[in-house]
Amino acid sequence: MNKDNILEYLENNGLTDVDIIREEEGLIVATAFYDFDDEEMEAAKAYAEGQITDEEDEEASEEYLTNYLVDLAVDNLGEVFEELIDEEGIDAQYLTYEMDPEEPDTIQVAMLFSKGDLDKDLEDILDELEM
Repeated sequence: MNKDNILEYLENNGLTDVDIIREEEGLIVATAFYDFDDEEMEAAKAYAEGQITDEEDEEASEEYLTNYLVDLAVDNLGEVFEELIDEEGIDAQYLTYEMDPEEPDTIQVAMLFSKGDLDKDLEDILDELEM
């Protein structure tokens, strides 16, 4: 498992501020941010505006916007991880954190990369690390 290849691949595919929080033989746990580009933000806003009924308010619009962006990030990250798994021959898991309303153009992601199957999953490891 080549850490440098993994980090470079993540950065080349839309993840920023990649931070390795745990590294052992055959295991890397990291966090990063998926930053939405202008097209993704515009699509999310258009979707949210299209979902609002006359009775709903701005809070409902924000909820539609957030849900769209989270779904989009999960889909895009899924594609990135599938390609990375195939290219590097590793196992990988990821999860997204709840979006910060103060920073709606980015979402934090936790990631686990391993060579071979693990007895633990990403959530267990994050609990151990108190994250």
